[in-house]
Amino acid sequence: MTDQRTHIVVIGGGYAGTLAANHLRLRADVDITLVNPRPVFVERIRLHQLAAGSGSAAVDYGTLLGENVRLVVDSAERIDTADRQIELGSGAVLDYDFLIYAVGSTAVVPTAVPGAVEFAYPVAEFEYAERLRAALDELHPDAPVTVVGAGLTGIETSSELAEQGRRVTLVCGGLLGPSLSGPGRRSVAKWLRRLGVEVLETAVVHEVRPDAVVLADGALLPSAVTVWTAGFGVPELAACSGLRTDEMGRLLTDETLTSVDDPRIVAAGDAAAPSDQPLR
Repeated sequence: MTDQRTHIVVIGGGYAGTLAANHLRLRADVDITLVNPRPVFVERIRLHQLAAGSGSAAVDYGTLLGENVRLVVDSAERIDTADRQIELGSGAVLDYDFLIYAVGSTAVVPTAVPGAVEFAYPVAEFEYAERLRAALDELHPDAPVTVVGAGLTGIETSSELAEQGRRVTLVCGGLLGPSLSGPGRRSVAKWLRRLGVEVLETAVVHEVRPDAVVLADGALLPSAVTVWTAGFGVPELAACSGLRTDEMGRLLTDETLTSVDDPRIVAAGDAAAPSDQPLR
């Protein structure tokens, strides 16, 4: 007689997925597979440093994952809940007993803003940050740079570039640092002024051009590179797999982060919407 082992697959090797896989190692009766499209862990909170050329955002999984966590470098294309299988981009199929859905989130460049998709540089993914870094490396140090979006990523990106002597304009589209407290926002505003960042708090971007940004009031901002940090989106894996999601594509779960459609699927991180009230 042999002990029956449980196979748990974690989709997504970001913060939530990596932590989940390592915590599962406390169980001696499970086999753990982590599926991630990249062979390295990406520190998303360091992507602005990668883009600015002042740091790295990639960490070897060998330093993060326990020995008994199997890493599969591939993309998950569809979850077959009936047969409990995951169809991978390579054509391979993974069986699972339980699934942790930790696909994370990314920034979304709006198609409604003319030129944004064609000419703006997002920074929320490793490949996007590398592309932005290459574009910045080709610029003259005095060339104007515009950062759109005044959340934490926009603030960090603006600060990092300004510390390198770049001429940076931050277009907020509303409140600077909306997730911060009043004193926190004042502190950030003071620090940005010290760095020389021009903060346009109420300005809204109407159009992005290869060499400029057009604001809603018609003002034209010269911009050799425009960085887009506003917006939020998640992968479409859950919706493509027939699982119920909210309007943004986050997997609908109950308060225990268990899918409302399948008790064998548990979510973690930005891609979950527990009781339709997601907490990023």
